Amino acid sequence: MKKIKKGRPKTFSKINAEEIAMNVYWKEGIDNVSLNEICRKIGESKPSVYREYGGDEGLKLSALNLYLEKRVGTLSKLLSEKNFFLESLQYTFDYLINSHFENGNGYPCMFNRESWFPSTNLPLSCKNIIKAKDEEIYDKLKNLILRAIEKKEILTDLDIDTFTSFIHHQLKLIATLSNKNISRKILNEMVVLIMDPLKKN
Repeated sequence: MKKIKKGRPKTFSKINAEEIAMNVYWKEGIDNVSLNEICRKIGESKPSVYREYGGDEGLKLSALNLYLEKRVGTLSKLLSEKNFFLESLQYTFDYLINSHFENGNGYPCMFNRESWFPSTNLPLSCKNIIKAKDEEIYDKLKNLILRAIEKKEILTDLDIDTFTSFIHHQLKLIATLSNKNISRKILNEMVVLIMDPLKKN
């Protein structure tokens, strides 16, 4: 009797699994997708996911980290892209608006959604990295604004924390609204309203 050779075991692709999971959570919301549904979409069994990530929480954390690296990390870099802070800020707003219209993805920012209105069952590990990233961006903004004030690029009598919070939340607002339900024209005009008072007369 001829012996049947077994094929090589299927290799689990963490890159593929995390990319698919990230996009599903981004579109549907982290709380709204079961592990069974995620496994079906990535084409892997639950035991495989448990083996690689320790379960549902581990996969969510990895997918969220990927989102922070690919989307939010880019934003942080853009804030210091230009020689002048206001130029960098305008550049960042332009990116937030245009990237949503150009890359075919019309979903609101997952980071901001979970930062402002955390999913009911969002794991503590995910909440912690969202909080840490939010604080990191705030601190970077504060330092950039302080430098711009010292260079007299910005004139303000506002408390530095109030000023930083205002800019921080305007960035989050535009990122959240840039979901194709609001026209590019309206978003750009909102940015004009945000930016104009910051410019020296």
